[in-house]
Amino acid sequence: MHGYPCCMPPIQRREIEGPARVRFAPSPTGNLHVGGARTALFNWLVARHTGGVFVLRLEDTDKERSTPESEAQILRAMEWLGLDWDEGPYRQSERSDVYLDAIERLKASGHVYAAWETEEELETQRDNARAHKQAPVVRGRRDWTDDEIASFVAEGRRPAWRFAVDVTGHTVIEDFVRGEVTFAHTAIEDFVVARSDGTPTYNLAAAVDDLEMQISHVVRGEDHLSNTPKQMMVIRALGGQTPEYAHIPLILGPDKKRLSKRHGAASVEDLRDAGFIQSAVLNVFALLGWSFDDKTSMFTVDELIAKFGVARISKSPAIFDLKKLEVLNGRYLRMLSEDEFSDALIGHLERSGFFADKDAGARARVIETVPAVKRKLSTLEDYSSLAGWLFRPLEIEAEPWESLVSDVRHSIQAIGGGLGRLEQLEHFTLEDIKDALQDQLHILGEDARGFLEPQRIALTGQRVSTGIYESLVLAGRDEALTRYRETLGRLADLWVA
Repeated sequence: MHGYPCCMPPIQRREIEGPARVRFAPSPTGNLHVGGARTALFNWLVARHTGGVFVLRLEDTDKERSTPESEAQILRAMEWLGLDWDEGPYRQSERSDVYLDAIERLKASGHVYAAWETEEELETQRDNARAHKQAPVVRGRRDWTDDEIASFVAEGRRPAWRFAVDVTGHTVIEDFVRGEVTFAHTAIEDFVVARSDGTPTYNLAAAVDDLEMQISHVVRGEDHLSNTPKQMMVIRALGGQTPEYAHIPLILGPDKKRLSKRHGAASVEDLRDAGFIQSAVLNVFALLGWSFDDKTSMFTVDELIAKFGVARISKSPAIFDLKKLEVLNGRYLRMLSEDEFSDALIGHLERSGFFADKDAGARARVIETVPAVKRKLSTLEDYSSLAGWLFRPLEIEAEPWESLVSDVRHSIQAIGGGLGRLEQLEHFTLEDIKDALQDQLHILGEDARGFLEPQRIALTGQRVSTGIYESLVLAGRDEALTRYRETLGRLADLWVA
């Protein structure tokens, strides 16, 4: 997670003055992914740090791809992250009248014009520009005759409306992250603000919303940087003052390529379902392009709110590494109280369907295991592989079984010796179990691993589990001895054969 000490931005960079009105404006065409969640977090932190307002706006004008399911997922993910919004959610699909009014105002002021060109004609224009090594920008005709327009109307053609870009000018963005960025208008085409069916384009709707919602600062990914001059032109043409902008760096995977599903969990709910907890995920998202100093890598939410500022956002791409998240998640899990850990674990197991085929006492048994598993888990999803053996009959995995049968005599001696000592115990407590097995270990003259690993396999069926002494207590005398005897019986059959 880039944002650790390697890329400290210059300290003289500007900081956002509060109170700031910021917005998060996802498109509900899919799940809330890592990049979108990082953007939401940065905006939320700006609002909370400056005592401002965090607005949630759903840009759902893509009727074919926007779905209620995606919207619900975005809201769920934000709620899980704790990113509460002060206004909204506003939906662009419910604001058509606002955009139509803005388009009419732009028509009246002469800032837009009717564009009658077909797509083929536009592509020819682009090809000609490329042939002359010019930027393939579109400039529509503005001198159609009445007869030509009448002919277009007769054939059913309807115009799009393009913004009349002043090709002699330029737009300057005083970006909080990237510094001064200048766009020459010669490289910006006369962009469409209203399609031929009258619906607004993204650049029109986003600009109008930022103006109408009085957004003071726009914090978003640098992939939107090229949209910014167009939106600034629209806002100014409508007589408004543009927000200030902070374009934050892209997020890459460990291979330095654009983050995607191949790098692991792609959405917030993927991370939640993989057993990561909110505090760790928030911490990692905050460090995707931002850092406070050269040594602090763990923050509470209150600390993030107090310390966050855009002046310390790096220009360099951020690196999202799932393995580093696992390490950090394990640290956060160990910092939880046992009650907090239990609640988080039970919630995760319920979502994953762990209890679906379990008896009524399974939840209580899970809670009993918390002291034994808490220090060992990197994610809550690891619980099943670590302690799942407690909830099923003995199933010895193939590789551990091969390790037992590779030296059947030794395995019988180790497991049988352990069984003999455990059968003699009056109290099946952790201390008594440990003393008995340690004593048998010394009698046999074994090394700890050579003696205790067969015990673990006999009890759990696997090499990795909760600690062997804790595991025996969790299983209980009767179940533990039954499993030892079952394993010995299988080994004895091989020995006799």
